[in-house]
Formats: sequence, structure tokens, C-alpha cells
Amino acid sequence: MDKIATYEESFRLRVSDFDCHDHLLPQAILDLAQDVAGKHADILGIGFQDFIENHRIWVLLRNRYVMEKYPPLYATLKVKTWPREKGRADFDRDTIIYDEKGNVVCKVQSKWVIVDADKRTIVLPRNFEYPIKEGCKEITFDTPFTKLDDFPIEHLNHFEVETEYCDLDHNRHINNIQYAKYIMNALKLDESVQIHSFEIDYIHELSYGQKIHIYWYKEENTYYIKGISNETNFIAKLETISTN
Repeated sequence: MDKIATYEESFRLRVSDFDCHDHLLPQAILDLAQDVAGKHADILGIGFQDFIENHRIWVLLRNRYVMEKYPPLYATLKVKTWPREKGRADFDRDTIIYDEKGNVVCKVQSKWVIVDADKRTIVLPRNFEYPIKEGCKEITFDTPFTKLDDFPIEHLNHFEVETEYCDLDHNRHINNIQYAKYIMNALKLDESVQIHSFEIDYIHELSYGQKIHIYWYKEENTYYIKGISNETNFIAKLETISTN
């Protein structure tokens, strides 16, 4: 496999990447993964500018990550990413985040599709020339990357939020990291817990000015979350561990 099939970059964490308890936020992890994915796509000639000329965009379907370590404020992290071989309808990408000593901090996997920017319909991989003929054999997870189960919302905890203009990205829809922000504002996690794993399915895209009803319940150390506007927009699962 050609070296260009992987990409890595170092980042320094900022105060804004942490909550009021100095716990790393999920939107910080998703932002790092999104950033390197976008830069790698540009290098491969399949980035935003390459696509938009043909009225195509990348759309994120699913994200998941698991924390191995919890970095402190201002830590410098190395983020490495690579794509797997294209699927029948989608494209998986793996990302690993390391600390300065080379220890694994977090493992991330994302699932993407190519969408017609005008019709909002999926462009199948067979109709697209993928620049990487052989995906990286290294994988972050050996468990299937499948959809989260739906659940009824009756009698659940409820939180309401409205999407804002600055939540939009250059695809003119709400950026994926903002969904994590909405979830964290709904849950208001206590200082006694850290996030161990986070998983989210992006079901229907959100746009500016939409009101989202977020419903959630907890079983032991796991939260199950669903966001609904006119339809179900996302389903997420968040697992915590005690800091005591």
C-alpha cells in the first residue's frame, strides 16, 4: 500500500476541548478525526473542493470511539488516519490518537457516503473512482460497525435545543461535532464520570434553525440518546466510567 494511503498530524489540545470538570469532550475527539479525514481526502484528490465541482459531497453516517487514556489540558496528540477498502454503498475510515510517548489515547471509526449535493441522494461506490485500490489492513475495531437500536421515547428525560447558524459547515448542514455538543448539554455529566465510549448514527441531516427534542435514558453506566426534529435525526450511545 502506498504511503499516501495514511495520514498523520499532531495537535495541541485547547481549553475548549474540555468540559468544566476538565474532562475531554466527545466533540473534541470527533473534531480531530474529522480534521485529519478532510486533510487526507484533499491529499488523495477526493476532498471538498474536488467533489463540489461535480456536485458531490462527503456525508458522515456513523461515528464511534473508545478511550484508552485521558489526556490532560494542553497535551500534544498525534492523530493517524487511513481508509479501508470501499464497501458496496459506503466508505469506512479508521483513526488512532496517540500521546507524545506513542501510547494509544483513543480509537475511532467513521462511516461515510458520497452524496449528490443537489438531489441529496447517495452516489454508489461503483460509480466512483476511488484513489486507494487497497485499504489499510490495520483496523481499530474487530466488531461490526452496525446501526444502533431504536427505542421508544415515552416517559424519557427530555432536552430541547435549536440549531444555530454557526453550527453549519461548508456542506450547509449541521456539522457532526455539534450533535455531540447537543448531547453533552442534555446529559450534563457529573464530575465523577468520564466518557469511555461514544457512538452515534446520523440518520437525517439537520439544518439551521431547527428545534431538536433530545430524549435519553440510562442503564447502569450507559446512556441511550435520540434526537428528533420533524423526524429522527440521530441515535447515540455513551458509556461512562467512574473517576473515583
